[in-house]
Amino acid sequence: MKNLIQQTQQAFYFSLGFYILAFILWVLNVSLAYILISMALLLSLVWILLVLREIMLSVKLTNTERIFLIIFIIFGNIIAGMAYFFFMREKVIGKPVKK
Repeated sequence: MKNLIQQTQQAFYFSLGFYILAFILWVLNVSLAYILISMALLLSLVWILLVLREIMLSVKLTNTERIFLIIFIIFGNIIAGMAYFFFMREKVIGKPVKK
C-alpha cells in the first residue's frame, strides 16, 4: 500500500489555511467566510481519515496508544463539527423561508 505521508500533511495545511482565511474574512464580516469554513471542515475530514489510516497501519504503536490517538483525533473533529452545525450552518445554507 502506498505511503500517504505527504498527502496527509498537505491536506492538514490546506485545511489550516482555509480556517485562517475564513477567520480573517469572518472578522471582516465577509459572507464568503462561512463557505470557506465549510470547505475547511471538508478538508479536515480528509486529513483525519488519512491520519486514522496512518495510525491503524503503524507497527510502532501499542494497541493502547493506538486507541487513545484515535479517540483524540475523532473527538477533536467532532467538536469542530458541533460548532459548525450549531453556530454556523444556518448562515452557510441560509435560513428557510417561512410562509
